[in-house]
Amino acid sequence: MASELSTKLIREHKKLAELAGLSSAQSKYAHPKILLLDMGSDVEEALRERWADVVEGSLGTPYRVEKSAIFTPVIQHEELAGHAEAEIVIADLSLGPFDNGPTGEPHRPDGESDLGAKCDRGFIDCRIRTVIAVSSIFDRILKNGGVFVIFAAPRTYMTLAMGQRTYHGFVPEREVKRDVWSITSELADMLITHDAGRSIRVVDSSPVGTLLQKYLSDASFECTLKGGFRKTDPWQTLAVNKFGNAVGIMRRCGKGLTIVLPQLAQKAVFLQELMTIALPELAPHLFPEIERGRWANRAEYELPRVAELQAEKARIAAETEATLARLDTDIEAERAANGWLHDLLTETGDPLVVAVEKALAEIGFEHVVDMDKIRDQEGKSRREDLRIEDRSPLLIVDIKGIGGYPSDDDATQATKHAFINAKELKRTDVQGLAIINHQRHLPPLERENDMPFRQELLDVAGETGLGLLTTFDLYRMVVNMRKLDWPSEHVKAVVYGHQRIEPVPAHYRYIGTVAKAMTGKLGVVIAENEIAVGDRLAVEGLIYFDEADVASIRVNDKPVERAKVGDPAGFLWPDGNAKVREGMRVYAVPNSK
Repeated sequence: MASELSTKLIREHKKLAELAGLSSAQSKYAHPKILLLDMGSDVEEALRERWADVVEGSLGTPYRVEKSAIFTPVIQHEELAGHAEAEIVIADLSLGPFDNGPTGEPHRPDGESDLGAKCDRGFIDCRIRTVIAVSSIFDRILKNGGVFVIFAAPRTYMTLAMGQRTYHGFVPEREVKRDVWSITSELADMLITHDAGRSIRVVDSSPVGTLLQKYLSDASFECTLKGGFRKTDPWQTLAVNKFGNAVGIMRRCGKGLTIVLPQLAQKAVFLQELMTIALPELAPHLFPEIERGRWANRAEYELPRVAELQAEKARIAAETEATLARLDTDIEAERAANGWLHDLLTETGDPLVVAVEKALAEIGFEHVVDMDKIRDQEGKSRREDLRIEDRSPLLIVDIKGIGGYPSDDDATQATKHAFINAKELKRTDVQGLAIINHQRHLPPLERENDMPFRQELLDVAGETGLGLLTTFDLYRMVVNMRKLDWPSEHVKAVVYGHQRIEPVPAHYRYIGTVAKAMTGKLGVVIAENEIAVGDRLAVEGLIYFDEADVASIRVNDKPVERAKVGDPAGFLWPDGNAKVREGMRVYAVPNSK
């Protein structure tokens, strides 16, 4: 009976293969790459008839031990090969025959951590050592669109632990909750219940379910299955036993697919059909050589209306491609023109000096002298990097890019160079400016921006008239000047400051911080200066400032024309502006008209 069934199935397979465009004269398919685990030589031979890249391997062979309560090292020296690039993995998790004992010595010497198992089952399922070694690789295969076909078997429920061998035997230290079902993360949390039988009913009409129906006469199950909970794409039941419990399930995860099946007597023929008929439909990206009816889409056979739509699709695609190419060109041009802004935040040495020079020019300085270039031409050792000669005082600029915080020498070198220049030029109006790209390997918002300079350095800077400016603050000056059209003279004036130079233009007047933020409104308790209707309100974000016209002011829920120190003032804030949060600094921008 079984022989007649096998002959019939093979005949049907050959017919289906011919319909799929295959013939015995054709060369073997190069794709996909198939890995067989403990599937037997008949399966390997059957798949090699049509697929060139078939690799056979084993997770290992369980072995018998004397039943006891002690632990012993898990020994499995048979390494898996050819698995890293597999696209379809087919595995039978049945225990199969046992060896009479382990082959080889323990993997680690006495005293070193190793994987051990309790001997209370009378055998050691050493396959777990292979599973632990390859599970991350198999997860990667599944994530990248691979397919796993698993013939189910009960869990072995071995007790595993990491521990070490001592004079008194193997001492467990940390429990390991893994077994052969941990072959992928997708399967690891599956509920496997020991239950055996032959009554199986297919409840799914997918290509896999339809194919499975043909092979149930000699099929059996050794366990029931319940896939782990998934928020999206839940497990799909393929077949159930007489009590309605699943014995075959399937789940698609992205482009990857996992199929768990009961034990089939005719695995070789079933897998031939699965590879020829079902999987090319479910995972076509793995079967580029199997067209299966694609001739109907050739131009000579295409439906007229479909041809029109495809022509329109091609036209839109060409236009889109041209637009994207133009945008790519614009992006590259923008990076070429303004990439120096990122150099302010990442570079050191000459590239940083060039970026700072461009930033100063954009701010509006017209007489920035590259002293490195001049002294190089004169054959002199380098000293200060730049001079700003637009007006008095003469600014002597030293520029540093460093990985950490500025040292005393980093910050005060500009003062030393200012003294030297004052003596050489016989001028008293010479001032130092240190521009430092601190913590340059970190994203700017992850740097120490509140206090990049120690208080001692700030005190020295106050005594010597030194300006201290981070390149992140210089960057903020430039991008906000572009955004808000800050007048050049108000930004240049800031650069002549002493101690820490903040990226706040000279025409801004600090009035306090946001005390309360609501949709379309914000409240400020005026701490300094004042603000009037007709002025503009500016709020400082982590990088950008934002401004809004002051059309009205409310103090204690009454309209006023002017808010003064101590007033709890309320302002309208446009919805289109940046979202404000409590604690943000707020400035008045006086009406210049």
